[in-house]
Amino acid sequence: MEKMKHFLLVDDSNATNFFNKTIIKKTECVEEVLIAKNGKEALDYIKSGISPEILFLDINMPIMGGWEFLKEFQKLDSDLKKSIVIVLMIGAKLSEEEMEKAKSFSEIKEFQEKMLTKNIVCNLVTKYYGNSISKVCNELSGLIS
Repeated sequence: MEKMKHFLLVDDSNATNFFNKTIIKKTECVEEVLIAKNGKEALDYIKSGISPEILFLDINMPIMGGWEFLKEFQKLDSDLKKSIVIVLMIGAKLSEEEMEKAKSFSEIKEFQEKMLTKNIVCNLVTKYYGNSISKVCNELSGLIS
């Protein structure tokens, strides 16, 4: 059964990370779910050669928040970042200013509420990676819903 290698959760909330990691693992679409507590840790993962297929990014975090992460991410060598789908995780509705800021980053591919569901994860996998991985994901998601 084909799986994706890594998803990266970038959030300073232990509870959110625990919940989302549990949901992602239940889909059985990815080998490893990594956690970074801030943007700096996420950049360190990427610079070390770990290239997550999907990166779930919170906005407000200590040390380096989501906006700062995105600015630094843009500076990375294209080989390090080319296949990473960034999903901006939002806990509440974005203000108009935040929405405009988000639109200025072409790296942001999706917006999702902070608490993931199996369907959200499977839909993202299907949309960006398709075929064999999404088939497995959707079959398993249907079995454990």
